[in-house]
Amino acid sequence: MFALSDLLRINAWTGAESPSAQPALKWGLKRRMDGPSADDGKLAGPAKVTSESNWRHPAIGWGLVLPDNDELDAAARATADDAPHAIQELVAARNNAPVFRYVTGHQGGFLRRYFSDGKFQDPSLAGSAPGIARGQLPRYLLIYAPPERIPWRFQYVANSSTFVGRIWLEGDALTNYVNALLKDWSDTPSNPLAPVVWSVNLGEPDITWLMDTVISKRLRDRFAEGELTEGASMFNDDATAAALASALAKHTPSLIASTSHGMTGPLSTPAQMNADLGMPVGVDHDLVRPETLLDGWAPNGAIWYAHACCSAGSDASSRYAGLFDPGSSVATTLAGVAATCQDRVAPLPTALLGAKHPLRAFAGHVEPTFDWTLRNPETGQPLAHAIVDALYTRLYQQGEDRMTLGHALTKVYAEAGAFLAQHAQALEAVNQGAELARERALYRQLVAMDRQQLVILGDPTVMLPPLP
Repeated sequence: MFALSDLLRINAWTGAESPSAQPALKWGLKRRMDGPSADDGKLAGPAKVTSESNWRHPAIGWGLVLPDNDELDAAARATADDAPHAIQELVAARNNAPVFRYVTGHQGGFLRRYFSDGKFQDPSLAGSAPGIARGQLPRYLLIYAPPERIPWRFQYVANSSTFVGRIWLEGDALTNYVNALLKDWSDTPSNPLAPVVWSVNLGEPDITWLMDTVISKRLRDRFAEGELTEGASMFNDDATAAALASALAKHTPSLIASTSHGMTGPLSTPAQMNADLGMPVGVDHDLVRPETLLDGWAPNGAIWYAHACCSAGSDASSRYAGLFDPGSSVATTLAGVAATCQDRVAPLPTALLGAKHPLRAFAGHVEPTFDWTLRNPETGQPLAHAIVDALYTRLYQQGEDRMTLGHALTKVYAEAGAFLAQHAQALEAVNQGAELARERALYRQLVAMDRQQLVILGDPTVMLPPLP
């Protein structure tokens, strides 16, 4: 049983501590999540594993999402003519894929599609028929915009029902990424037999111990079972920033999985805080800096999963406001990150996705994740199976069963819907005065939001290279 006295820990490092605090139970009583509800009967999850990865099929489809542009007429807004040339090339190369527009104030549940005849439609993110025809919504969506133009919260909602990624790069960085994507990284190979696992463990009760136990070590063991042993695993005292840089340069992995704190400080130095936001923190508290990695390593189409606070970026309005007492270390950290860093993508994925030989994709969290979301505080049950399953069983399917990254992560996003349904049940129990109902309402909403806030940076159609 878990009690009100239990502390809730986050995977952030301020430069002095990893904050923890006691949550306020009333936070769980107010519905804070966006997206489909249990009552809609539209929980996430694909019907067929193989077909959902066939994004080229017109009944599955891929589409581009741009900010709406009032300076253009409807016919022009049906195209990507106001996007950079590299994005226009990508749309053209994908059979003039449909272009959708994010309309500010549209409540997040719809996209707008304009047509050359001046008409438009507003397909719903939940429940629309998949595909690229009129009245349909592609299963794969690529947002081209920074989060201040198309907010993270739209991506959270879209995660519940589509496979969505984001690109926000400009100039040479954007050209580097699109060129590599169109070639499927054919001229910059990486080694799918050599996954790299990097896991910081500062011991119990620090959250790094739990991430190490339920994610990293389980991944290492699964890779060994599958004879994916040409890479490297760095645990305990070996999990330093220098060791990670050396392993990447030596092995050129196709998959990188890291668990650690993410940098969120110092709160007193805004410029430094922005520059270091979300960078993985080694066991020696050195940061994994992109310039150090790129000095001896080319990403060459790797996929990186980084389980660390703000590894993907920050939000100008924390979704966890009200969860903790305003004077607690966690509340201070969350408020400081939101106020200082605002809506932005973290610098590590920005540098690696825009490199000369870029990553395929980066998957990480906006804001922190919590120890309760990895292990049920009431039962002690680990809750990271969907992550491990996505990064090994699903991403490493071969032949006709190969999966896109968006498809591989579907079960993680499906858990958001499942926990949200349980949250609705807990609220009913609160109204009936049931024991532990308030605690369960808080907990279930927390897990649901955590799953939604795992985002893909890069195109969601990317796959690992096939095994030789």
